[in-house]
Amino acid sequence: MTPKKTAPDAASAPIADLSALPQQVAAIRDKILAACDKGELEALRIPIDWNETRPMFERGAGKHPAGTDPIAILRAQSFDSRGFEILNLARAVLSQPYARIQRGPVTIYEWPAFPGPPATEAEERAQWSCVRFSDLAHSQEEGRPRVMRMGFGADGVWHYFWSET
Repeated sequence: MTPKKTAPDAASAPIADLSALPQQVAAIRDKILAACDKGELEALRIPIDWNETRPMFERGAGKHPAGTDPIAILRAQSFDSRGFEILNLARAVLSQPYARIQRGPVTIYEWPAFPGPPATEAEERAQWSCVRFSDLAHSQEEGRPRVMRMGFGADGVWHYFWSET
């Protein structure tokens, strides 16, 4: 039997208009930003627990076993071990334009949407503001920033917050 071919993802150009977001996506984005405003990583538990299933914070098998507290995972990923880096990254990521990505029948809203190599110094700073400290060495080896990505379903479900590979 021949494997069924899937269509490649279709991504929009970067979108800065937040009023174009579905209401549920705008609501979870606002909850995450409100948690960032509190300056305490534990405040992210509210938007994390909005989901029926928890968002993924690591690609693949990861370092943490299933059932590990998501705040503990984020704290471990934060260079400062208290979560300030993660809160700042979440704010930086959600402050950028987003893309609407069609993956078969599923629509994902993903931040940030950088259209390619930065054309200006401001765009370059914006990209680097979305990079975890621990990813700087990889980014420099690859010659481009390894930015954090945050994705939501059209229904407002928070799917992931991780470094791109």
